[in-house]
Parts: sequence; C-alpha cells; structure tokens
Amino acid sequence: MAWALAVILLPRLLAAAAAAAAVTSRGDVTVVCHDLETVEVTWGSGPDHHGANLSLEFRYGTGALQPCPRYFLSGAGVTSGCILPAARAGLLELALRDGGGAMVFKARQRASAWLKPRPPWNVTLLWTPDGDVTVSWPAHSYLGLDYEVQHRESNDDEDAWQTTSGPCCDLTVGGLDPARCYDFRVRASPRAAHYGLEAQPSEWTAVTRLSGAASAASCTASPAPSPALAPPLLPLGCGLAALLTLSLLLAALRLRRVKDALLPCVPDPSGSFPGLFEKHHGNFQAWIADAQATAPPARTEEEDDLIHPKAKRVEPEDGTSLCTVPRPPSFEPRGPGGGAMVSVGGATFMVGDSGYMTL
Repeated sequence: MAWALAVILLPRLLAAAAAAAAVTSRGDVTVVCHDLETVEVTWGSGPDHHGANLSLEFRYGTGALQPCPRYFLSGAGVTSGCILPAARAGLLELALRDGGGAMVFKARQRASAWLKPRPPWNVTLLWTPDGDVTVSWPAHSYLGLDYEVQHRESNDDEDAWQTTSGPCCDLTVGGLDPARCYDFRVRASPRAAHYGLEAQPSEWTAVTRLSGAASAASCTASPAPSPALAPPLLPLGCGLAALLTLSLLLAALRLRRVKDALLPCVPDPSGSFPGLFEKHHGNFQAWIADAQATAPPARTEEEDDLIHPKAKRVEPEDGTSLCTVPRPPSFEPRGPGGGAMVSVGGATFMVGDSGYMTL
C-alpha cells in the first residue's frame, strides 16, 4: 500500500519541487538539456526580451557564478541564447540579467530536469517467421527512458500511425501482413517520475520502409502525379462549360426538328371561315346561321318549271341572219289623231285616250 502511494505522489512532489526551485520573471526563456551533454538556454523569441542584449551566468552546486561560455546572436546582433556544458551531478543555477544588471530570469534544479534525449540511431527492422517485425536499436547511456515505435501501412495518411511502447530497445510489432509494406519510426521519451514534467521526448527518427516478407515488390507504390503535369483547372472548366453549352444547343435544335416531324403545323381556320372568330368568337352555330341569312335564295321547283320565251330568228331579204329579241313596246310621238304611236314587232299601233290600241 505504501509503495503504491509513493508511486502516485512522487511525480507530483517532483513537479512541485521543480516549480519551487525555478524562479522565472519572464515567460519567453527556454531551457533544454540535450542528451545530458549540453544545456541550451534561449530567450528573445517573445515580446518580453525581443531586441534586449541579455547576459547569462551559471554554476553547479555552490561554486562561483560563471559567464556563458558561448553566446549565439539573433539577426539584430543582440544575444538570443547560450550553450553551456551539462553535469549529471549537482544543481544547475541559471541567472539571466539585462544590461543594467537587473535579474530577469533565475532557476536552480538538476540539468536532467530539462532533458531532451537524442533520437534513437541504427534502427534495425527484421521480419520474424511468425509474421511479426522486430525493431531494435542501441540503448542510451542513461536510464529512465521509454521508447515508442510507430508503424503504418505504406502511403497511409499521417494520422494512421499505430504505437507500440516499452522500456527496452528491442520491441516486437505484431498483427502485420507479410504481403504488405510498412513504415516505421522510433523515439525516446523520458519518464516523468524520473526526470520531472519539464523533460520532453526526442525527435522521431527518419521513416524507414520495410518491404513485405512474401514479395519484395509488394510495396511498390505508383508514383504520385507531378503537380507540374496536372491539368490546369481553369482552362479545363472553361472547356467543359463550352462543350456543355454546345451540346445543349444541338439538343434543342434536334428537339425542334423532332417536334415539327411528330406534331405538324395545324392550319388557321380563320382564313377559311371569315368572321368565325372576329365576329362570332368561335361560335360555329351562330356563324352558320349568319352565313345562311346572307346567301342568295335558292330557286324553287315552280321557277324551274317556267318556260322562258326564246328569241325569234328572222331571215332578212338580204340573206343575213338576225336574232330578234323581243323588246318592250316603245312609245313614239303622238299620231295625227292625238294618240300615241306604239311599235311592237314591226307593227305600229296608236293608243287613244280611252286606253285602247287602234291599228
């Protein structure tokens, strides 16, 4: 029970001790201990110390403060960081001052509290007879590290990595298909219970591709198309739009021809039936009644039975043929008896006052 309680409380106690030991008056100072070999202190990346020419002093244990052995400068020509040696024993005290000697940053703790290991090296990948992959690399020279091995199928997305972790430098990754190819990468991560919460993991190693155990060519991926060879989108879109417009016009013309062939033009009845629409508004019965009222009367049977006199043919003495048409009687000037003279058919008559004709 006491052992379990100690395991739970130890990380918190270490974090509290680190926070109490570090006295920071600005938030843009970064301390990193690279693989327990060198300590790198940087500043000036934020607004607090930008453009300020600061100086750093350090010491291990209770010795005298020493100036930074090697500064590096920013683009403006002012100091922006310091590289100093790392020691595994004793507490590291850092004091950062401005040009007037005022303290802007102070910290005192072990250099390993800022540990960042170097990435694993000489990584070896081997297929096993069971279809697993053994990943191995040389161990670091210090303890308290966990290792993470990530793998994914070749050409998968960046978020498709699967992680296998362990405290050793020889891990076995199972559940793989020997007919496929996989990518692997490894990194070292300090344990918080051993180094504290300010330690950070190493960078990932370069991605290593492992060919399939069944076929060496099984993981050959088709090369990605070059961006320079990709067709430009704007001309392609304009061409497709023009082609679609032309297709619609041709379809409309063809549809008009088909419509004319299937549905011939219906003649306008207003030319054959004058007045049907203008006067009677399409009422055919009213139009027929009006047309019958204005038509000439038909001949009756009695009129067909009448015999009309024909002209009498008279042969004159000189041998010419004349067609004499009966004419109405013509009234000529009055005769000597006071009556009017009437000639009918070559004969002359005189009409008296009493209305009788006298030869």
